Amino acid sequence: MLVDVPDFTIIANPISGRRRSVQIAMMAYQKLLRYQPKGKLSFTESIGDAYRLAETALEEGYRFIVACGGDGTIHEVLNAICQSEKDSILGILPSGKGNDLARELNIPSQPTRAIDILLSGQTKYIDVGEVCSLTTENSQSTKKYFSTIATCGFDAEVGRRVTEDKIFSHFWGSLAYVVTAVTTLPIFQPPTAMIKGDFGIYQGPILICSTGITTSYGGGMRILPNAVLDDGQFDVCIIKPVSNWTVLFMLAKLFWGGHKNHQAVKIFRTTNLSISTDPPMKIYADGEYVGNTPKQIQILPKRLKVIVP
Repeated sequence: MLVDVPDFTIIANPISGRRRSVQIAMMAYQKLLRYQPKGKLSFTESIGDAYRLAETALEEGYRFIVACGGDGTIHEVLNAICQSEKDSILGILPSGKGNDLARELNIPSQPTRAIDILLSGQTKYIDVGEVCSLTTENSQSTKKYFSTIATCGFDAEVGRRVTEDKIFSHFWGSLAYVVTAVTTLPIFQPPTAMIKGDFGIYQGPILICSTGITTSYGGGMRILPNAVLDDGQFDVCIIKPVSNWTVLFMLAKLFWGGHKNHQAVKIFRTTNLSISTDPPMKIYADGEYVGNTPKQIQILPKRLKVIVP
């Protein structure tokens, strides 16, 4: 039990999980209050609110920050934690489309079980990715942090459309990503990329460049099947352009990591990565936009403390 963390704040996205997160957050708040007298519950209203609420909570002395929502909500809370540099613990109540970090940490989607973990779980340190600019001076406020996968190319465009296009909001979990991928294929134009890391240099056209800490994104698609959360390294998957039919076959194989043996796929390990593309491309991390190429991405070993089963 977290007897050494007497204060907590729960930050919930009320529209996450088809609005289930409101009920989940209320259940968690009521249960945590039985054991920890100082606590508060806040709901987001717009993009960026989870970051601002977490930032305020940390300034007020709260050290146990619980994110109730999907990977996007966790992403904002994570960025507030990493930019504050204060000793804090992240708790997760998964209720989003993908829930990839929660899945990686073996946090159950069943609300009562996830709430129990907040009280009876143990702490674990995991790696965090940091994204910064290659072309301008970086300050703490311009850096972005992620806990799952940062990606550029076809899958980033799929992630953007899942997040921004309301037509795909009718689909849930990995189905939303699959449907969006199929409709994105005919219109996507692969860029030419220069990618550098501990593995050397890759130069040429890319369909996908994914760099991450977790094995999966998009609700369970195992783009980096051998990634480890706390080994101090990124796994990197570069996929060269292939036919649309081949992409569809690869998409099916992603759910068990079967794509990795295809000749168009290269998987590396690195502690840092720089990427530039022509034309400039959007980069998404944890499913959220973090800027356009060129970018530098580096690993922060065991930067985040999180509650796990």
